[in-house]
Amino acid sequence: MGLKTSAAVATVVEAKVTSKGQVTLPKALRSHLGLKKGSRIRFTLNSKHGFKGEHVMLSLEDLFKRADSGPKSKGTMSLEDMNRAKARRIW
Repeated sequence: MGLKTSAAVATVVEAKVTSKGQVTLPKALRSHLGLKKGSRIRFTLNSKHGFKGEHVMLSLEDLFKRADSGPKSKGTMSLEDMNRAKARRIW
């Protein structure tokens, strides 16, 4: 089951925090954000004790690090990942 959103309706997803401060993101949320094993999430806190979470996309620095580790590295990027990072021009 994927997340369905519209301008008028917000989707609510809950997760429990463990004693170690860990949270397992529900599958629907991971799918909606395109998160996979090893994905990074950036949290932006606001003044009302709320936050926004977003999938951290790869930067050009990430490209260079992966390129330096060789073609058989664990973090090999797809051509699509490289093009998205180049388009953002993040240094």
